[in-house]
Amino acid sequence: MKRFLAILLCLSMLVGVMAGCNGGGTSSTSGTTDTSSTADTGDSEASGTEASASETSEDGVTNKGTTLPIVNEPVTLNVVKERHMLDTTESYNEKAAWANITEETGITIEWTELAAGTAAERIPLMLSSGDLPDVFWAALSDAQVLQNESNLFAMEDYMEDFAPNSLATYEQLGVDWKEIATTPSGHVFGFLGRYESLYENTGDGIQIINKAWLDKVGMDVPTTLDEFTEVLRAFKEKDPNGNGQADEIPYCFSEDMWCAAITNTMGWWGIGNGDGGSSTAASRNFSIRDGKVLGNVNTDEYRQYLEYHHKLYSEGLMDQEGFSQNTEVFSTKIKSGQVGTYFSWTALEYLTSEQEKDWVVVPPIQAIEGVDPIANGEVDRSTIQKNKWVITTSCEHPEAAMRLWDYQARDVESKMTVAMGEKGKLWDEYEDGSGYYFVVPEDTTPEFTFEHMKYTYGVVNDPPLMTKEETPKNDGEISPSAALRDSMIDQVDEWFIPKEDQLPQVYVSTEAIDRRTFMETDLFAHIKEFRAQAVINGFTDDEWNNYVSQLDAYGYQDWLQWYQDMMDGTLE
Repeated sequence: MKRFLAILLCLSMLVGVMAGCNGGGTSSTSGTTDTSSTADTGDSEASGTEASASETSEDGVTNKGTTLPIVNEPVTLNVVKERHMLDTTESYNEKAAWANITEETGITIEWTELAAGTAAERIPLMLSSGDLPDVFWAALSDAQVLQNESNLFAMEDYMEDFAPNSLATYEQLGVDWKEIATTPSGHVFGFLGRYESLYENTGDGIQIINKAWLDKVGMDVPTTLDEFTEVLRAFKEKDPNGNGQADEIPYCFSEDMWCAAITNTMGWWGIGNGDGGSSTAASRNFSIRDGKVLGNVNTDEYRQYLEYHHKLYSEGLMDQEGFSQNTEVFSTKIKSGQVGTYFSWTALEYLTSEQEKDWVVVPPIQAIEGVDPIANGEVDRSTIQKNKWVITTSCEHPEAAMRLWDYQARDVESKMTVAMGEKGKLWDEYEDGSGYYFVVPEDTTPEFTFEHMKYTYGVVNDPPLMTKEETPKNDGEISPSAALRDSMIDQVDEWFIPKEDQLPQVYVSTEAIDRRTFMETDLFAHIKEFRAQAVINGFTDDEWNNYVSQLDAYGYQDWLQWYQDMMDGTLE
């Protein structure tokens, strides 16, 4: 009878019969509108054995361990994933890691692909409505996990049977993975992902400057505030792009671009905590020194920072549209040769490998004598991320969903295919088998840059977790462009935040998050509004004093204490 059922299974998969995990799919988004996409179906690889009840999930559908196919009958999983703005594929089905997933595992994926930038709006609506997918892939924050535990599948008791590859990786980490992945309620709701620690990710936005422009105006890379100001004036007045028009933007920034915000230069005044994220990032508003959490945005150093940037803005040395322009407008200015300096991941984000050669790093400038500057980064920063693959209680076969992620975690090559696409394009293996290395192709174009390739071929930061030993190298002898980011980090990492002044990587209770979030809404709006007004219009002593007093009215000191308690391990 079992043999007869096995034959029926093969026949049913050939004709594409699918048993959905939640009885139906939702739409997926590719670009700006929602479209449906389903992974290519095909014949499942035969396991060659008949699984007994002890070798499968309780319902007999999912095989334990690493047996293929993963399931004993067709299963469809609906997976939510936000697309990246640089991804040029029409669907995740086009990515090498997923193109043949049904044939390999017996599982069909129905993707819900959210347009870039829409997850912040779409995910909360899904959670509040109860219309949940089977899996959220790199879509839920810590707070969203904690606030929705009753709707999520707790996997800690199933990992040994249905995630052996992932467990093997976690046990090789230099930290206790359970401390990272376990919520205060004692459950594990999501797999870990990304890299244990990736040198290029220890930093964030790094300032680069157009060396070709410097050469044309006869100046060097600036090392002081006065030199920086004079360089910007020369960029504005001496037509360094040579087109005969006064269209140069000496210093370009964008509040919409995560690593190009105006707050990047706060570190010149010795304030900030090494996070080069957006202007609304919490760490823009505090510093940690010797384990003590200190305020940033109520200090004399911050006032000097604002006054200096108002000076630049009033002289037209900074982008006049920086507070309002989106990333597309920002990047167009760079591509069109109008920009002299900006903060970036690398110049390859928007430019070709040949154009990138014109750009060099500007190390952080010391704005105040005797005060060490800070760069956007943290020494030996952990890049492990929680909640990469979170399964909901709507999923009829959660063990199958676990095994699907674990299948992609089976070895380094599989993980890298998820991250960067197929072997031989953006990564490869040393001939002696000693490891792997990253590659930057030489055939990049302004329309299809290296960054486009990364997000088109893979998902970059959202693969199953890789240990330090598994992570490919940026080998300058093989691919100089691949080593570009590492070389940029080399030039600024001495100014990174030390390990002892970094926040612990732990879950925080829902109640504590709610308290902090309640404070942040009005507090952050006040900080951001005053910063923009101060840079654009300047400010008086009375306006500054009123701004500072309002900080306390909005609970700034309580907010700082929240982070001190987190640092001390006493947060409740």
